[in-house]
Amino acid sequence: MKKNIKKVGFVCAVLFVCGLMYFYGRATDEQRLQREIAREVIRLHVVANSDSEEDQALKLQVKEEILELLRAQMSEDKTVGMAQQTLRDNLDEIEKTACRCLQDKGYDYEVNAELGTCYFPVKEYGDLTFPAGEYKALKVNIGKSEGKNWWCVMYPTLCFVDSTYQNVPDESKEKLKENLTEEEYDSLLTGGDEVEYGFKIFDFFHF
Repeated sequence: MKKNIKKVGFVCAVLFVCGLMYFYGRATDEQRLQREIAREVIRLHVVANSDSEEDQALKLQVKEEILELLRAQMSEDKTVGMAQQTLRDNLDEIEKTACRCLQDKGYDYEVNAELGTCYFPVKEYGDLTFPAGEYKALKVNIGKSEGKNWWCVMYPTLCFVDSTYQNVPDESKEKLKENLTEEEYDSLLTGGDEVEYGFKIFDFFHF
């Protein structure tokens, strides 16, 4: 009886260690992929003044004006470096465009636009799932910037397609493929899948 108890304890310890090693390895692999994807992606992050219905509506209107401004200018950017430079060159114009939009609606909120790094949660765009993590981003703060935010992938140009993102056009997917490795791109397609994992190590123990 004692031998069986020891054997069960040993097996449990082995399973626990193997489980930790498996999930740690999987987590570090996902983190590596996220960092590699992030090097080739620029996101847009627009933060509303507050969570009031009016401010949230303004946020979306400002977002549309910014995308309209940048749509043509970024369409020819072939690399993430070129896209970053386009954004840097247009920061002042982005702020002016946002302020004009707000003034047209009767608001005098200040706007600050900056190119930096932001944390983003997991986000799905059609059948593509971008992992959570730090990404380069154009961040646009409206007023006190205390409200809920809106975000998208600005480069490659997923922002410039159907805003519902139910389907990502093939052209946008091809641009992603050009900038990512096959492994990185495939991870975007499988990132939202629910996968069941089992510890097959049980098959090797009989007691």
